Amino acid sequence: MATLRSRDRRRNDDSPPSDDTSRPRTSRSRTFVNFVAAKQRVISNKVASKQKKRGKELMRLIDLDIASFDMFDLPPMKEYDMYIRSFGRSDTRQAYVQCNEDNIDRDIQTDEIEYRQKWTQFPADDMIGVGGGDGEEDDEEVAQEKAKKKVVDSSKLVNFLENAGQVISILLEENLAMKAGRELQTNKRQIVFSEGYTQLNSEISFLKGRQVVHIEFHPVQTHILLTAHSMPRKISSRDKLAHKGLVCLWNINEASRPQKVLSCESAPLSCCFSPTKTTLAFAGTADGSVVVWDLREPSFMHHAVLIDKNEWVIRMPTYSTDGVIGDENHHSPVTTVLAIVSPVDSIKASLPRGSVGANISDETSGLSFQLATVEEQAIINFWTVVEISKPDKAGSESDLGLVPGGKVKLIKSSSVKLESPSRDVRTKTSIRAFQMQLLPKDPNHLYVGTDLGCVLHAVRYGGKSPPKAFTNELDVPVDIVTVDFSPFGLPCFLAGGVDGCLRLYNITSEYPVVTWTNSTNGMEIVKVMWSRSKPSVFYVIDITAKVYTWDLLKRDGSAVKIEQFPGRLTTCSLSNDHAATGFGLPGRRPEMAIAVDNGEIEIHRLNDEFYKAAADELDKTTSFLDKIM
Repeated sequence: MATLRSRDRRRNDDSPPSDDTSRPRTSRSRTFVNFVAAKQRVISNKVASKQKKRGKELMRLIDLDIASFDMFDLPPMKEYDMYIRSFGRSDTRQAYVQCNEDNIDRDIQTDEIEYRQKWTQFPADDMIGVGGGDGEEDDEEVAQEKAKKKVVDSSKLVNFLENAGQVISILLEENLAMKAGRELQTNKRQIVFSEGYTQLNSEISFLKGRQVVHIEFHPVQTHILLTAHSMPRKISSRDKLAHKGLVCLWNINEASRPQKVLSCESAPLSCCFSPTKTTLAFAGTADGSVVVWDLREPSFMHHAVLIDKNEWVIRMPTYSTDGVIGDENHHSPVTTVLAIVSPVDSIKASLPRGSVGANISDETSGLSFQLATVEEQAIINFWTVVEISKPDKAGSESDLGLVPGGKVKLIKSSSVKLESPSRDVRTKTSIRAFQMQLLPKDPNHLYVGTDLGCVLHAVRYGGKSPPKAFTNELDVPVDIVTVDFSPFGLPCFLAGGVDGCLRLYNITSEYPVVTWTNSTNGMEIVKVMWSRSKPSVFYVIDITAKVYTWDLLKRDGSAVKIEQFPGRLTTCSLSNDHAATGFGLPGRRPEMAIAVDNGEIEIHRLNDEFYKAAADELDKTTSFLDKIM
């Protein structure tokens, strides 16, 4: 303190004297030292140093554990999630699945044993002497099980008996024929083309008095044929089928009775099969309707009639166009019914079962194809045959022609009206159509015999194709009642008329290549058939029951042989020869079916002369036709 005071005196002495006039000076501020705070800081530093020293000592004793964790986790995507992401909806994902995880079986030491009470008594009080069941409930369950088995077994039994019964009947008839010493009736009349014949049983009461108006062999299964019968000449009150038109399905190996009897409301004029299998039958009738029978239907769907102590199942049509109203139906007698099928499908159907290319789909197995029908008023209708997947047992309200439970119906697809080829309007009159044929190589082309003395040419699609008509040289109106093409692919066809003239046409020429004016000595021609075995042979039948056999390589001016049959021939038909054309049943000889006006039907088996063709016969026939064409 003394030091501070001495410093102040020195400053006062050294300072200059002040005037009386100078202003008074103010004293300067003093700085104070806070010893308390300094002391506190010293104490805090000592405490902190002690804590730091203590921490260093503790760090030597304590080891820290290492903890790790994932900052980001992305699991791989599953295959299903990848599929949903690529092809599914972007805003959806699979939430859960049902895999029956809650159905857990646990093993136990004992199983529950099912038991039933049975009893027996000896000696028995009744004829059985045994019984069982612990109550009415057990007996009812057993009865229900037996009833179910009975229903299933009965349906199988019916199918088995139908198939087995037919086989047994055929074997019995063949055995009977072998015991008699012959399989065919001998050729007593020495028919030039016949080896022998089988006569179908026409003595059945409901077939007596009915003429056979049409015969049709199945194109593949050639031992099966259809016969269309006219109405009986005399109607008897005992005849339950007197007012019905009848079509019979025959198996030539079982000639004693028809396999199936098909009936319709009007007289059938023509008939045919489905193209590849004998599943459907068609017929055109005199009242203009087209009827279909589904031959696969069980017998219980049809009525059974007792005739001459024999039960006959009379099959009603599965579908009839009688229910089709207006222009969709025919309005005059249907003269021809033809199934339209391509040659490729026919060859596939003829191949043996199991061979390469023999498998054909249901569309071409007789269940989906087209049908062509022509009526007398020269209108051709085309129908599509449709199989119904879910038939209605109660019947259809829209398809009035469909039988309840029927699976097949016809749908009209198109129609063609034939017109006269004459350009003179004054000479154009109504046309009457007779037989229709399809071009074997191209079913798109149709040829129809008419009463104009010409064969009209029409196409299903693709516009017009010349020539429009195949006329005669004199241009005289005459009924052309029969037309037939060569099955060997030759570009020609035969046409026969009621004037007895036989004409050979080239499909590209309007006028005939050859006209045989005296082929039947002026008698009306009933049928012309080109041989299915030999390219140069064809047959002509006239109204006087004569069969003319022609062979162009032996004689081109007249028939080589004329056969006279008893009575009057109403129609005839030839079966396909698989060995010659590739169509038909392999290993079976071709046959000719001939119908007489008294209802008899003879199935003649062709002999070797008219069955086996020479290796170069087709080439020679083609060369001969090229010369005259």
